[in-house]
Formats: sequence, structure tokens, C-alpha cells
Amino acid sequence: MPSPPGRRLRAFARIFGGIAVVSLLAFFAASGSARGDSISQKKAEAARIEREIQSSQMRLEGAIQNYDHANQQLTDVRRQVSANKRMLTIAKANLATARAELSAFLVSSYKGQSPTASAIFVLGANSFSDLVNRVEYINHTALSQQQVLHQVMSYQHSVKVHAYKLRVAERQATSLVKKAAAAKAAVESQLASQHNMLASVNSDIRRLIAQHQAYLRRLAAERAARLRRQQAAAAAAAAAAAAAAAPPPSAPTGDVGGGSGTGGGTGIGTSGGTAPPPSSIGQEAVAIAERYLGVPYVWGGASPSGFDCSGLTMYVYAQLGIHLAHFTGDQWNEGTHVTYSQLAPGDLVFFYPGEEHVGIYIGGGLFIHAPHTGTVVQISSLSGYYAAVFDGGVRVA
Repeated sequence: MPSPPGRRLRAFARIFGGIAVVSLLAFFAASGSARGDSISQKKAEAARIEREIQSSQMRLEGAIQNYDHANQQLTDVRRQVSANKRMLTIAKANLATARAELSAFLVSSYKGQSPTASAIFVLGANSFSDLVNRVEYINHTALSQQQVLHQVMSYQHSVKVHAYKLRVAERQATSLVKKAAAAKAAVESQLASQHNMLASVNSDIRRLIAQHQAYLRRLAAERAARLRRQQAAAAAAAAAAAAAAAPPPSAPTGDVGGGSGTGGGTGIGTSGGTAPPPSSIGQEAVAIAERYLGVPYVWGGASPSGFDCSGLTMYVYAQLGIHLAHFTGDQWNEGTHVTYSQLAPGDLVFFYPGEEHVGIYIGGGLFIHAPHTGTVVQISSLSGYYAAVFDGGVRVA
């Protein structure tokens, strides 16, 4: 028997509405996936720039050491130049004194018209042998004066040669300092450019994360609205069926609006299976996690020097001898799923469709987690935004 037109129209509307909702969700999912990919790409770019910065910092340290060494060389050479100048001044003074003494002696001995001390000394001989001895003494004295003069001139020449070599060394050291300074400046410029690039990429990451969170809020609102529409339609259908049928002896009730118990949906108010009773291990996990409050978020981090969300939960439970994978998607399947009303301290709490974020429930509607880049391990309330994107809980012990 053909269905009445009104019933067919309502059935078509439900089918069309369902297709529209599925299409809208598919669009949001694709958009969210694209944003996730973009964030991952930016994080990978930031990690690459950080590695380049570390390499540049090492090269800068080497350039600074070369620059310091070149400056020290220049200082040492200039100190030697100063000392050599003093030596040259002394040598010139000694040379002038030796020349003057020798000249005075020669003139007074051989060219003077009046008797000199040497002539008087020779003429004062008492015998021929004494005369010979006195002449030999005068000649020996003249020879000694000449030797002194030669030594002074040799010393002066040596000082001049050393001065020339020092001037060459000073020019080389000055050139070396300039080259080292230029190399140091080039590395510093490159390092500054890399820091600017990293700041720009981190700004892009923060912007993309904000956009992604806004998208998730819209998606959560759409899911909540869809659930309300489905519940309202189910209630209307049940009321219509009850009104059209004769009153039955006992009316069966259906499980309307309940969750699947697999952790999907908002997770708040959904019914779950029988969860294992809470254990003391959960309390120990909370106590361990609270030790790391204030530790900075580090993408891919899983140690007290820095954590990401799944790295924190993995590290905490590792201290209790429980191995968890460093991936939220795997951690979702590493325990028993519990609903919001069944949460106990130590349970893992997951957020967003696809379990993209995880924390550790500590009780009283609070949980501890490592949110995102630029934050630290902190305690947040499982209400408001986090309530809207709550995806379910997992009891691992």
C-alpha cells in the first residue's frame, strides 16, 4: 500500500537532512585535517630552524674564539713593537756616544796641533821599551773603540731588521682581526635572521592552533546541536507512536540518546560499560604528574626537560611500570573506556574528534596536561571549552 504523501515527505526530509549533516561534518573533518597538516608542517619547519640555530650558535662560538685569538696576536705584536722602539732608541744613543768618543780620540791622537793626552802619555816614557808599550796601549785602545763601534752598529742593524719584521707581523695581525670580525658579524647576522624566521613560524603555529581550536569549537557546537535535534526527533516520534497506538499493558522503553560506550561523541552524560574500580595507582600517577607542573611544552618531548601531551602521560605511567605509546591514538586503546561520570584520579582524558589531545584526570572536575606550544604543564578545569570537546576517558590501571 503506497505511503501517504505527508509521510513520504517527512521521510525524504529526514534522509536529506541526514545527508546534509554528514556532508557538513565531512567538510569540517577535511578542513580540520588540513589545519592539522598545516600545523604539523609548521612545527617541522620550526624544528628545522631550531637545528639550524644550534648549528649557527656553534659556528658563532668558533668565530668569536678566532676573533679573540686574532686580537690577542695583534696585542702581542704591538707590545713587541713598543719594546723594539725602546731598544732602537737605546742603540742609537749608544752608537752616537761610541762615535763621538772614537772621533775625539783619533783627532786628539793623530790630527791635533796641540799636545794631547795621548801625546803626553807617549812622551812621558822612561825608556824605549816603555815607549813601545805605551804606543801599543794607545793602538789597542783605538782598536777597542772600533770594536765597540762595530758592535753598536751591528746591534742597531739587528734592531732595525726586527722592527721591519714586526711591522709586517702587525699588518698581518690587523688583517686577521678584520677577517675574524667580518666572519663573526656574518654568523651573527645569519643567527639574527634565523631567530626572526623562528619567531615568524612560531607566530604562524599559534595562529593555526587558534584557528584549529575555533574550528573544533564550531564542530563541537554542531555535534551538540545535531544530538539535540536527533533527541528531539526521537522524542517526537515516540510521542506520536504512543498517541497512535492503543495503551499497551506495559510500554517498553528504549535506550534513547545514550552513547556507544566506545568513547566517541562528547563523552559527558553518555553511558558506558562496567568500568574497573579505581586503584591506588591512579592516585600515584596524579602525584607524579603534579611534580612536573610548570615544565615547558616541547613538541615531541617526553622528559622533565619538556613534554607534549602524550609524552607527559607516557612518562608518568612509565614511572609506575606501565608502558604507554607516545601517541594519543594508541593510548586511547590502552585501557578501559569510561564515561565522564565514571572518571577517577589517574584516568586519561581525551579531547577533540580523533583523540588529538590527552591529559590525566586528578578529580574534582580538574585534569593536568601539557596544552600546546608556548605553555607549560598545568591544571585545567574539565568544563566550558574542554567540556565541549571532551571525547572520553580511559582507565589504564
